[in-house]
Amino acid sequence: MKNNVIVDLNNIGYNAKVITNTFKEYKYYMAVLKGNAYGHGMKVVNKIIENGFNYIAVFSINEALEIRKNNKNIPILLLCPISLEELDIAKENNLTITVHDIDYLKKLLEKKYKLKIHLKLDTGMNRLGFKDKGEVVYAVNAIKESSYILEGIYSHFATIGLFDPYYDKQVNKFKELTSLLDLNEIPMIHFSSSVILLTHKKLECVNTLRCGILLYGYNVCPFIYKNGIKNKLRNIRNKYYQNKYNLSKLTTNVSIDLKPSMKFITRILQIKEVKHGETIGYGAYKVENDTRIAILPIGYSNGISKNKRYVIINGNKYYSIGEIAMNMMAISIDDKVSINDEVIVLGDELTLGKVSNFNNSTLSETLISIGNNNNIIYKED
Repeated sequence: MKNNVIVDLNNIGYNAKVITNTFKEYKYYMAVLKGNAYGHGMKVVNKIIENGFNYIAVFSINEALEIRKNNKNIPILLLCPISLEELDIAKENNLTITVHDIDYLKKLLEKKYKLKIHLKLDTGMNRLGFKDKGEVVYAVNAIKESSYILEGIYSHFATIGLFDPYYDKQVNKFKELTSLLDLNEIPMIHFSSSVILLTHKKLECVNTLRCGILLYGYNVCPFIYKNGIKNKLRNIRNKYYQNKYNLSKLTTNVSIDLKPSMKFITRILQIKEVKHGETIGYGAYKVENDTRIAILPIGYSNGISKNKRYVIINGNKYYSIGEIAMNMMAISIDDKVSINDEVIVLGDELTLGKVSNFNNSTLSETLISIGNNNNIIYKED
């Protein structure tokens, strides 16, 4: 009995085309495929490339090598700095590497490889990257005088600046760190995310669109509704923060026609009648009334949390009952359900947002947890 994650490659290609057609002002389009393409698997790569994306970003060498099985030529940026022992692999597979600090750069330059480099700047997340503009200048000049090729400079946003000043602070920090450089001499500048792409105007110096979750069909733009007292109060709060922090103009309620590309389905293992006073599963959950239940072969090892949730069978909602285990869960059903019915765990009206709420997790985390823990079937015309 398999649990199948169905990935619609046609929808992946459709989303890529919508993004490139909507944001035509960029020179490069970089698809973020870390986390095994957000759980969708690396077979999505060629569909993305066919529909306008001309660069790929992954976290690790292993992810890059998986892509190279199906595409030998697409440029690939490794977002995580690699060890010096992995430089041969990067060279053999035409991979672009990230340089994040001076000590790493000095050791790298001793090796005299001819690899493309992107410098990572720390504009406020305090993860990887250069924080001093003097070091940035040193790095740029050192790379120019070496066998390496400086292809890009990039950073990443911590927030979208909806209720806080961090977006503007990070933009100003980026400008400060690059103030002694001529960015026109750098082929690629990328400083974005899916949500920033939707909520803010393109920065003048940025020529590379970089996005992840949009490709998989999810509009992550915040929606501010006009009706209702709560939403009116939210709008007042937003204007207050806008004035208090002198924030950049933020766009909300962006409509972009995307198609979700992942569906998670399973089948019923067994249907049984549980009598009043009997118990179900771990923790001996006691039923208060005679109950009809179905046992599903899914649990927290399949990327769903132990929190109460519902699934969809024949268009109807059926809720979990008792504790969700590692590989099994029970749902309370009625006489409309039969043993051969398909059970939707994610997809159709059971949206990613709803499943993420069940999991108490982000959209990205839910996709990766489900996609990387179940069998994937690819759907294409």
